[in-house]
Amino acid sequence: MKISIKHIAVLYLVLLPSLFIFGQSDPLLRIEIETKSDDATYKIEPCGEQGLILFYETTIKEDNYKFWVFVAYNKFMQETWKKDVPVYKNMSYRKNVLRGKYMYLLFHDADKKKSEVYNYQILKINISNGGYEMFSGEIPDNSRFVDFDVFGDYIIAGMNVDEKQTGIYSLNINSKETKTVLEIENGRSRFASLYIDTLNNSFIGIFNVYISRTEYYFLVKEFDEQNNNINTIKIIPDEGKKFNTGKIITVSENERLLFGTYDIVRSKSIDNKNYFTKESSGFYTAKITENLPAEIKYFNFLELENMTGFLKSREYRSAKKKADKNEKEKDKYSVDFDLLLHDIIQKDSLYYFIAEAFYREYHTVTSTYYDFYGHAVPVSYSVFDGYKYFNAFIFCFDEDGNKLWDNGMEIFNILTFNLKNRVNTYFENNEIIMSYNYDGKISAKIINGPEVIEGVEYFPIESTYVNDKVMTDTKSNMVYWYDNYFIAYGFQTIKNNSLINKSKRTVFYINKVAFQ
Repeated sequence: MKISIKHIAVLYLVLLPSLFIFGQSDPLLRIEIETKSDDATYKIEPCGEQGLILFYETTIKEDNYKFWVFVAYNKFMQETWKKDVPVYKNMSYRKNVLRGKYMYLLFHDADKKKSEVYNYQILKINISNGGYEMFSGEIPDNSRFVDFDVFGDYIIAGMNVDEKQTGIYSLNINSKETKTVLEIENGRSRFASLYIDTLNNSFIGIFNVYISRTEYYFLVKEFDEQNNNINTIKIIPDEGKKFNTGKIITVSENERLLFGTYDIVRSKSIDNKNYFTKESSGFYTAKITENLPAEIKYFNFLELENMTGFLKSREYRSAKKKADKNEKEKDKYSVDFDLLLHDIIQKDSLYYFIAEAFYREYHTVTSTYYDFYGHAVPVSYSVFDGYKYFNAFIFCFDEDGNKLWDNGMEIFNILTFNLKNRVNTYFENNEIIMSYNYDGKISAKIINGPEVIEGVEYFPIESTYVNDKVMTDTKSNMVYWYDNYFIAYGFQTIKNNSLINKSKRTVFYINKVAFQ
């Protein structure tokens, strides 16, 4: 299997103020938008074979509104429509989801003033023609959205309130009414995830609940089409463990699998200040069958077999040595990671759980000041450099939550202030391609279950002109589009001395990439 850039056609787009198209003898499919810097707010939503949508916030304001621009392209990267949409100027973009022929965007004002009526808006936009509706409403002050989705006539959102409580709220698309579906006020809690169960025509909210130093659990709440609570399950971790995160998927009409991360509790209790930390010691699965206790299985990071990047770390070797010496208390040792979880992927009767591991990177700065007597006093402090990604994990499970194999991809070069999922997984026959775009290169690795078919290789992102030299590539990413196609995008500063009046340009680029 070989990874290559697909050459089709080129469309060079300038949104200010006109459109230019350039052809080449062997052109690639790429969009370039000229910009002054990478501070621009361009965002991408792939829409399958219907194309893609580029959208961004402008500096144009009128009365109480600011304007967002939406531009649609077909799968050949040709513009099909463009729309300016007014949004309340106090609102900030949070997230979007694509459902059918509509894209829903959530805007929220976390610092609503008393004079303002609404603190959230949802934009529903037709991806085929740009027609749109805007819904406005009010939720509790000091709320922070965690997740939202569309279920029938409702837009459902899970959020944390006041750093202590959680809730689920819904907007009826027809009546425009906002209502409280559920608020958890007992103890402290955090909203974990939201799942739309299309098989049972319901939706599920998952909550991490802390009652006391010795009582904490995951709460799984299921709701019907009218937002009525129809099922509640409390999942209690084994002694010496606590749950951190959770993602659920339906296996059959009466069975579900909960996947997530857990941490080792190294004392008999845990206080509320340390409970909601996200560092984890391993993964777990919980098989949920109607009217039966959940069957929980734990997988310590020390049990991983094919993670070549992190298996070499000094921290891993030290923890592994301690665990091997003390067989009776083996599960009390691990290495701890911060992880970004992907949604669970189902292929046939197998389930794939993917997460990206990172840590916070700092450097030390030392300066000197002089005290009252003129003595030099050195002072050191740490400066946060960003989040350093170092591994992507992939686990394969059966329908009972048994681990069949593990594997992963080393990440050598991502340091960023923006935490988001970056690694893509593409399935072709028995092989899986794991890949990401960073610093002007696509990194890719091919695996077959626990085996590595091809190690990490790097493929440069192609630019528009022959003599282009990419000087910088920032805020890059890659997302799946359709079939074997992906969208690679980011900001580039490019030099090309052969171009008159364009010897240096800064652009937001979108490349169509094929794995074949």
